[in-house]
Amino acid sequence: MNYYELKYLKEFIKSKIVGKKIVLANTRYKNLIEFFIEGEADDHHKLVFSTSPGNMALFLDYYSNPKKKNTIAFFGDLYGLSVKNVELAETDRILTISVDSEYELVFKIFSNNGNVLLLKDGELIDSFKGNEVEEIDIPEEKEIDLFKDLKEKGSAKQKLTSLNPLIPRNNLADVISEHDVESMKEDQIVAFIKKLTNEVENNPSWRLLENGNTALFDESILPLKTEKFFDSINDLIAYRYKNYSHDQRLRQLKGDLLKQIKRQLKRVSSGLRNLDKADKGIERAEKYEKFGHLLMANGHLKPDDPSKINVNDLYEEGSEIEIPLDEKLTVIENAEKYYSKSRNSIRSYEEALERIPVLESKKEELEKLRNEIEKINKLYKLKDWKKDKSKPLSELGIGDKEENEETLPFHTLEVENYPVWIGKNAKSNDRLVQMGHKEDIWLHARKVSGSHVLIRMGNDKGMPPKNVILEVASFAAFNSKAKGAEVVPVIVTKKKYVRKPKGAPAGAVLVDKEEVEFVKPKKPVQ
Repeated sequence: MNYYELKYLKEFIKSKIVGKKIVLANTRYKNLIEFFIEGEADDHHKLVFSTSPGNMALFLDYYSNPKKKNTIAFFGDLYGLSVKNVELAETDRILTISVDSEYELVFKIFSNNGNVLLLKDGELIDSFKGNEVEEIDIPEEKEIDLFKDLKEKGSAKQKLTSLNPLIPRNNLADVISEHDVESMKEDQIVAFIKKLTNEVENNPSWRLLENGNTALFDESILPLKTEKFFDSINDLIAYRYKNYSHDQRLRQLKGDLLKQIKRQLKRVSSGLRNLDKADKGIERAEKYEKFGHLLMANGHLKPDDPSKINVNDLYEEGSEIEIPLDEKLTVIENAEKYYSKSRNSIRSYEEALERIPVLESKKEELEKLRNEIEKINKLYKLKDWKKDKSKPLSELGIGDKEENEETLPFHTLEVENYPVWIGKNAKSNDRLVQMGHKEDIWLHARKVSGSHVLIRMGNDKGMPPKNVILEVASFAAFNSKAKGAEVVPVIVTKKKYVRKPKGAPAGAVLVDKEEVEFVKPKKPVQ
């Protein structure tokens, strides 16, 4: 979230919750806290704050009766107290909700350090994240002089953000490209950032672009096609948060397909470069045939050096030519060998002539598929496209690389389009770890024997949605010695943090970094 989103969000939230009472604050997941705020009649709201890196969000969501099972409550001192005010720091992403009795909720909306702090009379007394309250510093507002410090060297983006560090950055690359900022002089860059700032402060637009990004700039600043306009900044943020897993999965699937196409294109291009040299095969064939004729004509000679022979060149009158020999063969046998090499060179040339148009057609088809994939911005469209292109993709060796259940040494299934592997036994567990990608998510019931489980991520360095992790964790719990327990702790980590010690028995591993989820065992449906 950027500063200007928070500036407008502050006003929206303030208009909805001031004067209403906080009745509960709890969390169901590690990086999510929800505040239940009630007014008269049905005028209730739920303030959602996600501190998840890559998907940080603060917004008002539809009110629902708070779940109290499998949750942890926070900030009980606030229950029953009314909201007095909502404020945003002038130059930073620090939002404060003032509550009766001199309490304050301070939201640190920083990309990798999100948190909620509770203050009483300006003193820190509690926090959402962090075991030791004393270790958490109350954020201090930064002082920024807009348009004063132009970075003389660097990219256009660096220059713009040096003049206004608060400017939304998610669309800057497109803005810079559309307005050719790279070619601007310093005074033009200063004038341009002032224009951008004025537009986002006085004429914001809540847009979802066709490329999947959201934007606050209108089409005069960012002339990219709009898929949807939102009624409020709150709706934009909520939409972006709720569709994050969709976008993450879309990027993963597109990335997998494009990676395969890139690999195939590289192979095809290399093959074409080699075939472009095919005409040299004819030159070699002619040379070898010439050597064969000359050796046949001089088959009676016994060369002084068994590795070569000098003979008169019948094709170049008056000149002499040196012909390399295989020392183990006679002159006549060397002639036969050269004839054979000539025939092979001609055959290679003819095969090259046949393969070149085939490879060129394959390259053209690969480039066409690549261009089509790059334009797709919806997961359902990508899935439909894959169905329509299943035949050419299969013929080109592109598509899902998962093997069939019968050929894999472990069970396979899918959870919301994420492939999942579940080990069958100790040896199967070993193979599962060996075959997994370092960015896959590895799960195992803690401190009991059981199946190793993987959520396949390809090369995606992120994490799947929380509900996917919990669902698969319940499978790991079921496939363990603790399956009869009410709740089972399950280790969740990236596969890159799992290693097998040398000489360890089958299925035994060490985990260097882990998180634990508590889940109810559930039998997977395959």
